[in-house]
Amino acid sequence: MMIVASIAIVSSLFLVRAAFRFKKIVKGLNEQLNALAQELKQLQRNHAVLVNADLGFAKQIAEINRLFASMDNQLHTLENKRDNDGGYQHALRILEMGGDKEEIITSCHLSNAEAELLMNLHAYRTVIKTHPHRGNS
Repeated sequence: MMIVASIAIVSSLFLVRAAFRFKKIVKGLNEQLNALAQELKQLQRNHAVLVNADLGFAKQIAEINRLFASMDNQLHTLENKRDNDGGYQHALRILEMGGDKEEIITSCHLSNAEAELLMNLHAYRTVIKTHPHRGNS
């Protein structure tokens, strides 16, 4: 009977030890599961933030593209203006060759105010060329 009791005690100790190990393993797995659940929640929050940021960036990129298009249009407008500035240079050459206001209005398709301005510029340049010291005073 002692042997059976000894075997029962050893078996009981073995089962108790196995139960404690099992409990320890289950506790560790529960901790890992809780940590993974927390990580999943954080990833879901981060995902929502990233989606909102992506939408914000998409709006900003659309605005930047709109600004680029506007700047491109402005650049083309300026280039066209520059192309038209050749008329002013031509008008100044006509004035340098002795032409008058009516001639530059007709030849260069200028308004009266533009012609007056170019005539004043031509007169100023002429004074500076003939009397360089007057332009610095």
